Amino acid sequence: MTAESSRAETPAPPQTARPVLVFWGLMLGLLLSTLDQSIIAAALPSVVSELGGLDSFTWVIIGYGLALSVTTAICGKLGDLFGHKKIFVGAVVVFVVGSSLCGIASSMPQLIAFRILQGIGGGGLVVSAFSLVGTLFGQAERAKYQGYTTTVFAVASIAGPLAGGLITDGLGWRWTFYVNVPIGAAALAVVGTLLVARRPEGKARIDFAGAILLAGVAVCVALVASWAGTRYPWSSPVVLGLLAGAVVMIVLWALVERRAAEPIIPPSLFRSPTFGFANAVTFLAGFAILATVNFLPIFLQAASGASATVSGLLLAPMMFGLVAASTYTGKTVGRLGTYRWFPPVSMAVAAVAAVLLSTMTAETSWLLVMLYSVVLGVGSGLSMPVFMIAVQGAAPPRHIGAATASVTFSRLVGAAFGVSVFGSVFAARFATALPEHVPGAPGTLQSVDDISARALEALPPDVRAGFTAAYADSLSGVFFTAVPVLLVALLLSLGMRDAKPKAEG
Repeated sequence: MTAESSRAETPAPPQTARPVLVFWGLMLGLLLSTLDQSIIAAALPSVVSELGGLDSFTWVIIGYGLALSVTTAICGKLGDLFGHKKIFVGAVVVFVVGSSLCGIASSMPQLIAFRILQGIGGGGLVVSAFSLVGTLFGQAERAKYQGYTTTVFAVASIAGPLAGGLITDGLGWRWTFYVNVPIGAAALAVVGTLLVARRPEGKARIDFAGAILLAGVAVCVALVASWAGTRYPWSSPVVLGLLAGAVVMIVLWALVERRAAEPIIPPSLFRSPTFGFANAVTFLAGFAILATVNFLPIFLQAASGASATVSGLLLAPMMFGLVAASTYTGKTVGRLGTYRWFPPVSMAVAAVAAVLLSTMTAETSWLLVMLYSVVLGVGSGLSMPVFMIAVQGAAPPRHIGAATASVTFSRLVGAAFGVSVFGSVFAARFATALPEHVPGAPGTLQSVDDISARALEALPPDVRAGFTAAYADSLSGVFFTAVPVLLVALLLSLGMRDAKPKAEG
């Protein structure tokens, strides 16, 4: 008997006569977590105006993302041990309580602390929802419904900033948090009453050492992503120390997991090449695609002069392309029972999109920007559900939560690093491009944080044209940076194989 087989009973699958309704209840919970990653952005100016804290307001976003990453990595295994329904219900409660406290916060430190509490609930929501979808349906139907989950991410990405602006203008910034309460209540009502899940038998053994080390890695990664190239240079002792700390903790974590009775991510999962390749490609896809998506609004606002609202509307078709491609992928995989060729095609299409985006200039029409972004959305959607299907198919039922957490964590970490690296590429190129286009440029609008259509319009026409050209030139290099990353992801994705459902043993 191996160390990780001490709890060998296969957990009983959740029982429900209405799995589709339960699925949409789970999606309400997933919507809570994903929406709150973007809805607060539009409200931040009002938050700072009322609470102050101009020097620390970014931690309203960073704190949430940090807590989300840590709990995503850990809650998958906790669900395997105690039942994913319990984790989901507990996560909803924590999230709703955190949201309510955010709504009544009277200072910036309070708001940051309550946002961290929100993030703890959000991480549990994401991984438990995906894990429960993996146990609600057989492999054929699972593929279809994992494709539908992409719709939630797309809706959150489109609706988040717009909803945040509308709610803040109409009701005040506190209601961007209060709105979570009825959504959370609906999710609890559906999942809590219609889903009956039995806890796995046997004594649970929590891998505290592995959880602490993996949480430490997540903290280091989040801080590097937030600080490197902005607050501190990449070569600074702070950034190098965080990177070294992450490497040391990864090594220690790998050693601890080999001896743990119930490891956070069982080493046996890596015996499947598909599991390893799926996580590697997910990391690279998050690095290249999700980071590119973050810089598209900057291009539209700084290089094309679009307002924040208009840029959001122009990028909406990209999300529709992602939803259509993801839905098609899920249904096709469910019908044919094979997925191995979707990731290579996905990475190829995304690489073509990155090349197209890198050709854009300040004169590129909004229609072309929209069309290129749709290609990127299709490229992302062709593989987004596949990685979850692959790792869940490669894992035995008792490890489905750990497998789900691994691919979710890989995507989050990849996106965090991608945004940081792309930001450094942009800063370096902009520092060179600005003097070329605007000799003797004033010390304004030299930061991404200063970009707005109104600020650009306030400049003299010739200076404004120089600034937009400098931004366009700099961002074209950012978009092209994604190309080699996606080509490496394409090569690695060729190692994936169609995984048969694993039995216990």
